[in-house]
Amino acid sequence: MDPARGKMGGQHPSRGGLSPISQETDMNNLQPYLIESAHPQTYNFPHLHPQTYNFPRLKHLPVREQPAFRVSKDSDACSLAELLAVIIGGSNQIESAEQLLAQFGTIQKIAQAHVNEIAKVPGISNLTALRLKAALALGRKLLQPEDERPTIHSPGDAAQILMPMLAHREQEFMVVMPLDTRNRMLDVIEIYHGSLNSSMVRVGELFKPALQRNAAAILIAHNHPSTDPTPSPEDVSVTRAIVQAGKLLDVSVLDHLVIGLSRWVSLKEKGLGFS
Repeated sequence: MDPARGKMGGQHPSRGGLSPISQETDMNNLQPYLIESAHPQTYNFPHLHPQTYNFPRLKHLPVREQPAFRVSKDSDACSLAELLAVIIGGSNQIESAEQLLAQFGTIQKIAQAHVNEIAKVPGISNLTALRLKAALALGRKLLQPEDERPTIHSPGDAAQILMPMLAHREQEFMVVMPLDTRNRMLDVIEIYHGSLNSSMVRVGELFKPALQRNAAAILIAHNHPSTDPTPSPEDVSVTRAIVQAGKLLDVSVLDHLVIGLSRWVSLKEKGLGFS
Protein backbone atom coordinates (compact mmCIF):
# COMPACT_ATOMS: atom_id res chain seq x y z
CA MET A 1 0.00 0.00 0.00
CA ASP A 2 1.23 3.44 -0.91
CA PRO A 3 1.57 5.30 2.46
CA ALA A 4 0.39 8.52 0.87
CA ARG A 5 -2.65 6.86 -0.62
CA GLY A 6 -3.29 5.07 2.58
CA LYS A 7 -3.49 8.36 4.43
CA MET A 8 -5.56 10.36 1.98
CA GLY A 9 -6.26 9.16 -1.52
CA GLY A 10 -6.89 5.54 -0.64
CA GLN A 11 -9.95 6.25 1.43
CA HIS A 12 -13.33 5.78 -0.18
CA PRO A 13 -15.34 8.99 -0.42
CA SER A 14 -18.20 7.34 1.37
CA ARG A 15 -16.01 7.00 4.42
CA GLY A 16 -15.32 10.72 4.70
CA GLY A 17 -12.27 11.11 2.49
CA LEU A 18 -12.03 13.36 -0.58
CA SER A 19 -9.94 12.74 -3.61
CA PRO A 20 -7.81 15.67 -4.88
CA ILE A 21 -10.13 15.95 -7.88
CA SER A 22 -13.33 15.99 -5.88
CA GLN A 23 -11.77 18.35 -3.35
CA GLU A 24 -10.88 20.81 -6.09
CA THR A 25 -14.32 20.48 -7.64
CA ASP A 26 -16.04 21.09 -4.35
CA MET A 27 -13.90 24.12 -3.64
CA ASN A 28 -14.76 25.53 -7.05
CA ASN A 29 -18.42 24.97 -6.32
CA LEU A 30 -18.03 26.77 -3.03
CA GLN A 31 -16.05 29.66 -4.48
CA PRO A 32 -19.08 31.84 -5.48
CA TYR A 33 -20.54 31.49 -2.00
CA LEU A 34 -17.26 32.43 -0.41
CA ILE A 35 -17.00 35.50 -2.62
CA GLU A 36 -20.57 36.55 -1.88
CA SER A 37 -20.02 36.07 1.82
CA ALA A 38 -16.99 38.31 1.66
CA HIS A 39 -18.98 41.02 -0.14
CA PRO A 40 -22.50 41.10 1.35
CA GLN A 41 -23.31 44.33 -0.42
CA THR A 42 -23.66 42.41 -3.68
CA TYR A 43 -26.92 40.88 -2.47
CA ASN A 44 -30.04 42.63 -3.70
CA PHE A 45 -32.66 42.94 -0.94
CA PRO A 46 -34.94 45.88 -1.90
CA HIS A 47 -36.87 45.62 1.34
CA LEU A 48 -33.67 46.33 3.28
CA HIS A 49 -32.82 49.56 1.42
CA PRO A 50 -32.96 52.66 3.65
CA GLN A 51 -36.10 54.80 3.30
CA THR A 52 -35.93 58.42 2.17
CA TYR A 53 -37.79 60.77 4.51
CA ASN A 54 -38.97 64.31 3.74
CA PHE A 55 -38.70 66.29 6.92
CA PRO A 56 -41.34 69.01 7.57
CA ARG A 57 -40.28 72.44 6.37
CA LEU A 58 -40.99 73.83 9.83
CA LYS A 59 -37.98 71.87 11.15
CA HIS A 60 -35.65 73.60 8.69
CA LEU A 61 -36.78 77.15 9.45
CA PRO A 62 -35.03 79.34 11.99
CA VAL A 63 -37.26 80.15 14.94
CA ARG A 64 -37.70 83.76 13.80
CA GLU A 65 -39.03 82.62 10.42
CA GLN A 66 -41.54 80.11 11.80
CA PRO A 67 -45.23 81.10 11.48
CA ALA A 68 -45.93 81.13 15.23
CA PHE A 69 -43.05 83.49 15.95
CA ARG A 70 -44.01 85.82 13.08
CA VAL A 71 -47.63 85.96 14.21
CA SER A 72 -46.54 86.72 17.77
CA LYS A 73 -44.44 89.65 16.56
CA ASP A 74 -46.72 91.19 13.91
CA SER A 75 -49.75 89.25 12.71
CA ASP A 76 -50.69 91.96 10.21
CA ALA A 77 -47.41 91.41 8.36
CA CYS A 78 -47.99 87.66 8.00
CA SER A 79 -49.11 85.97 4.83
CA LEU A 80 -52.39 84.12 4.64
CA ALA A 81 -50.52 80.81 4.57
CA GLU A 82 -48.67 81.71 7.79
CA LEU A 83 -51.89 82.64 9.59
CA LEU A 84 -53.53 79.40 8.50
CA ALA A 85 -50.46 77.39 9.51
CA VAL A 86 -50.65 78.68 13.08
CA ILE A 87 -54.31 77.68 13.34
CA ILE A 88 -53.62 74.25 11.82
CA GLY A 89 -50.60 73.58 14.05
CA GLY A 90 -48.45 70.45 14.04
CA SER A 91 -45.14 69.70 12.37
CA ASN A 92 -46.62 69.78 8.84
CA GLN A 93 -48.58 73.01 9.34
CA ILE A 94 -46.86 74.86 6.48
CA GLU A 95 -47.50 72.11 3.95
CA SER A 96 -51.12 71.71 5.09
CA ALA A 97 -51.78 75.46 4.89
CA GLU A 98 -50.40 75.63 1.36
CA GLN A 99 -52.45 72.61 0.27
CA LEU A 100 -55.55 74.20 1.77
CA LEU A 101 -55.00 77.38 -0.23
CA ALA A 102 -54.16 75.42 -3.37
CA GLN A 103 -57.44 73.50 -3.11
CA PHE A 104 -59.80 76.37 -2.25
CA GLY A 105 -57.94 79.33 -3.76
CA THR A 106 -59.13 82.09 -1.43
CA ILE A 107 -59.98 82.60 2.23
CA GLN A 108 -63.56 83.36 1.16
CA LYS A 109 -63.85 79.90 -0.41
CA ILE A 110 -62.48 78.30 2.74
CA ALA A 111 -65.05 80.21 4.81
CA GLN A 112 -67.82 78.93 2.52
CA ALA A 113 -66.63 75.32 2.60
CA HIS A 114 -68.20 72.71 4.85
CA VAL A 115 -66.12 71.25 7.66
CA ASN A 116 -66.05 67.87 5.89
CA GLU A 117 -64.63 69.44 2.72
CA ILE A 118 -61.84 71.13 4.67
CA ALA A 119 -61.05 67.90 6.52
CA LYS A 120 -60.37 66.16 3.18
CA VAL A 121 -57.19 68.21 2.74
CA PRO A 122 -54.16 66.08 3.71
CA GLY A 123 -52.91 66.90 7.20
CA ILE A 124 -56.16 68.53 8.35
CA SER A 125 -58.31 66.58 10.80
CA ASN A 126 -61.97 67.20 11.61
CA LEU A 127 -60.93 69.00 14.78
CA THR A 128 -58.54 71.25 12.85
CA ALA A 129 -61.26 71.98 10.28
CA LEU A 130 -63.57 73.02 13.13
CA ARG A 131 -60.87 75.32 14.51
CA LEU A 132 -60.51 76.94 11.09
CA LYS A 133 -64.28 77.49 10.79
CA ALA A 134 -64.41 78.94 14.30
CA ALA A 135 -61.49 81.30 13.59
CA LEU A 136 -63.14 82.57 10.41
CA ALA A 137 -66.44 83.07 12.23
CA LEU A 138 -64.61 85.10 14.89
CA GLY A 139 -63.17 87.26 12.13
CA ARG A 140 -66.65 87.98 10.82
CA LYS A 141 -67.89 88.85 14.30
CA LEU A 142 -65.00 91.27 14.65
CA LEU A 143 -66.59 93.35 11.89
CA GLN A 144 -69.84 93.65 13.81
CA PRO A 145 -70.46 96.61 16.14
CA GLU A 146 -69.33 96.13 19.74
CA ASP A 147 -72.72 97.04 21.20
CA GLU A 148 -74.69 93.86 21.72
CA ARG A 149 -77.86 95.70 20.75
CA PRO A 150 -76.86 98.24 18.13
CA THR A 151 -79.37 100.84 17.04
CA ILE A 152 -80.35 100.91 13.37
CA HIS A 153 -80.48 104.55 12.28
CA SER A 154 -80.07 103.91 8.55
CA PRO A 155 -79.77 101.10 5.97
CA GLY A 156 -76.01 101.47 6.26
CA ASP A 157 -76.13 100.53 9.96
CA ALA A 158 -77.98 97.32 9.11
CA ALA A 159 -75.67 96.57 6.18
CA GLN A 160 -72.62 96.86 8.44
CA ILE A 161 -74.03 94.04 10.57
CA LEU A 162 -75.41 91.88 7.76
CA MET A 163 -72.62 92.09 5.18
CA PRO A 164 -70.20 89.82 7.12
CA MET A 165 -73.00 87.28 7.56
CA LEU A 166 -74.28 87.15 3.98
CA ALA A 167 -71.78 88.54 1.48
CA HIS A 168 -69.68 85.38 1.09
CA ARG A 169 -72.52 82.85 0.85
CA GLU A 170 -72.74 80.60 -2.20
CA GLN A 171 -76.50 80.08 -1.75
CA GLU A 172 -79.25 82.59 -1.14
CA PHE A 173 -80.02 83.25 2.50
CA MET A 174 -82.91 85.33 3.80
CA VAL A 175 -82.74 86.72 7.34
CA VAL A 176 -84.98 88.87 9.48
CA MET A 177 -83.77 91.40 12.05
CA PRO A 178 -86.40 92.16 14.73
CA LEU A 179 -86.15 95.64 16.30
CA ASP A 180 -87.59 97.17 19.44
CA THR A 181 -89.43 100.49 19.70
CA ARG A 182 -86.06 102.36 19.70
CA ASN A 183 -84.89 100.51 16.58
CA ARG A 184 -82.37 98.49 18.57
CA MET A 185 -81.52 95.12 17.06
CA LEU A 186 -82.92 92.19 19.03
CA ASP A 187 -81.48 89.37 16.91
CA VAL A 188 -80.76 88.17 13.39
CA ILE A 189 -82.61 84.99 12.42
CA GLU A 190 -82.14 82.89 9.30
CA ILE A 191 -85.50 82.12 7.73
CA TYR A 192 -84.69 80.55 4.36
CA HIS A 193 -81.71 79.40 2.38
CA GLY A 194 -81.34 77.81 -1.01
CA SER A 195 -82.71 78.96 -4.34
CA LEU A 196 -85.32 81.50 -3.25
CA ASN A 197 -88.27 82.72 -5.23
CA SER A 198 -91.52 84.45 -4.37
CA SER A 199 -93.51 81.20 -4.35
CA MET A 200 -91.22 79.69 -1.70
CA VAL A 201 -91.22 82.60 0.74
CA ARG A 202 -94.03 82.35 3.28
CA VAL A 203 -94.55 85.86 4.58
CA GLY A 204 -95.90 84.62 7.90
CA GLU A 205 -92.56 82.91 8.66
CA LEU A 206 -90.78 86.25 8.40
CA PHE A 207 -92.94 87.80 11.12
CA LYS A 208 -92.84 84.87 13.55
CA PRO A 209 -89.52 85.97 15.20
CA ALA A 210 -90.91 89.51 15.58
CA LEU A 211 -94.11 88.31 17.23
CA GLN A 212 -92.20 85.95 19.53
CA ARG A 213 -89.99 88.83 20.71
CA ASN A 214 -92.71 91.49 20.79
CA ALA A 215 -90.74 93.44 18.21
CA ALA A 216 -92.05 96.75 16.94
CA ALA A 217 -90.42 96.45 13.53
CA ILE A 218 -88.38 94.15 11.31
CA LEU A 219 -85.75 94.56 8.64
CA ILE A 220 -85.43 91.91 5.93
CA ALA A 221 -82.24 91.05 4.07
CA HIS A 222 -81.07 88.44 1.62
CA ASN A 223 -77.96 87.93 -0.49
CA HIS A 224 -77.31 87.42 -4.17
CA PRO A 225 -74.62 84.73 -4.68
CA SER A 226 -73.88 86.29 -8.06
CA THR A 227 -72.38 89.19 -5.99
CA ASP A 228 -74.57 91.69 -7.90
CA PRO A 229 -77.06 93.23 -5.43
CA THR A 230 -79.37 94.66 -8.07
CA PRO A 231 -82.94 93.80 -6.94
CA SER A 232 -84.84 91.41 -9.17
CA PRO A 233 -88.58 91.70 -10.02
CA GLU A 234 -89.21 88.85 -7.57
CA ASP A 235 -87.35 90.75 -4.84
CA VAL A 236 -89.69 93.68 -5.37
CA SER A 237 -92.85 91.53 -5.35
CA VAL A 238 -91.80 89.73 -2.18
CA THR A 239 -91.04 93.07 -0.52
CA ARG A 240 -94.48 94.41 -1.44
CA ALA A 241 -96.15 91.35 0.12
CA ILE A 242 -94.07 91.67 3.29
CA VAL A 243 -94.90 95.35 3.70
CA GLN A 244 -98.63 94.66 3.29
CA ALA A 245 -98.50 91.84 5.85
CA GLY A 246 -96.67 94.11 8.29
CA LYS A 247 -99.49 96.63 8.12
CA LEU A 248 -102.02 93.94 9.01
CA LEU A 249 -99.88 92.67 11.92
CA ASP A 250 -98.97 96.16 13.14
CA VAL A 251 -95.26 95.44 12.67
CA SER A 252 -93.34 98.02 10.63
CA VAL A 253 -91.06 96.83 7.85
CA LEU A 254 -88.14 99.25 7.94
CA ASP A 255 -86.34 98.00 4.86
CA HIS A 256 -85.33 95.11 2.65
CA LEU A 257 -81.61 94.94 1.85
CA VAL A 258 -80.07 92.95 -0.98
CA ILE A 259 -76.46 92.04 -0.18
CA GLY A 260 -73.74 91.49 -2.77
CA LEU A 261 -70.08 90.68 -2.26
CA SER A 262 -68.96 94.23 -1.54
CA ARG A 263 -72.14 96.28 -2.20
CA TRP A 264 -75.69 96.37 -0.97
CA VAL A 265 -78.97 97.94 -2.11
CA SER A 266 -81.84 99.27 -0.01
CA LEU A 267 -85.17 98.64 -1.66
CA LYS A 268 -86.77 101.35 0.47
CA GLU A 269 -84.25 103.94 -0.70
CA LYS A 270 -84.98 102.87 -4.28
CA GLY A 271 -88.72 103.07 -3.68
CA LEU A 272 -89.17 99.40 -4.67
CA GLY A 273 -92.02 97.57 -2.96
CA PHE A 274 -92.62 100.27 -0.33
CA SER A 275 -94.94 102.53 -2.34
